[in-house]
Amino acid sequence: MTEQQSPPLKTDHTKPGPSKLAGRTKSGELCKLLSRRSGATVAQLKRQLDWQPHTIRAAISRLRKSGVTIDLDRSGKASRYRIVSKKADQ
Repeated sequence: MTEQQSPPLKTDHTKPGPSKLAGRTKSGELCKLLSRRSGATVAQLKRQLDWQPHTIRAAISRLRKSGVTIDLDRSGKASRYRIVSKKADQ
C-alpha cells in the first residue's frame, strides 16, 4: 500500500493589526489620528499603528515635508502631535 500525503498546511505569518481594515492605509490612519482635536502621542500612535517610535517620527517628518503643518505640544507629560493645516490639494 502506498501512503497518501496530505498537502502542506498553509500558515499565515502576518500579524493581525488594527489598521488591517479594508481600504485603509497606515498613513491614512496616521493622518486621521493626528487630525483629532487633541492630537496623539507617540505611545498612542504606536499602539494603534503597531509601528516603532522612530517610524512614527519619520512618517510625521514626511508629512511635514509634503506641506502639512503639524503642531508639537510638549506641555504635558507626553508630547502630542496634531495636524494644524494641510495643503489645499490634499
